[in-house]
Amino acid sequence: MKKLVFAFALVVLAVVAGSAQEITSVYVKASGLTCSMCSKAIFKALQKQPAVNTVEADIENSGYLITFKPDAVISLDALKDAVLDAGFSVAAMEVKANFANTAIENDSHVKVNNSTFHFMKVQNTTLQGEQKLLVLDKDFLPEKDRKLYASATTMTCFESGKMKNASGQQQRIYHVTMQ
Repeated sequence: MKKLVFAFALVVLAVVAGSAQEITSVYVKASGLTCSMCSKAIFKALQKQPAVNTVEADIENSGYLITFKPDAVISLDALKDAVLDAGFSVAAMEVKANFANTAIENDSHVKVNNSTFHFMKVQNTTLQGEQKLLVLDKDFLPEKDRKLYASATTMTCFESGKMKNASGQQQRIYHVTMQ
């Protein structure tokens, strides 16, 4: 009987662990860089973020591939702010996340790690494995590109980046589309 209970517990644990959605990496493309010193300033600012494990600079494309420490609380806003605080702007932020049998619908919300993602201009589907998402929020994309998505939702959270949760508190919502 103990073996049966133990085996059942392992199966439940495997299902729970396998159904988790998690951010695995982020690629930030910066704008306004003119020299290697600019690139180094952003590199150092990103490395200082508590959740960051590694930063790989892609100088040719003004980009940075960021991986995270295990079980870290990942804040896309903190990464964006690090670039802004270094004196530059974010031209694009791509998030790679693993999904396990996660249903998404256009104009709907899905929890990933400690973040809520609002999917825009996507087909209703079930996500499995690693997916690449583009963040559409203000200061994550040039305004002219961001405006292309404004008509894809009737929810006010697209402009504010926030929405009231069940307890009435403001919650950060990241607007994304599939890449």
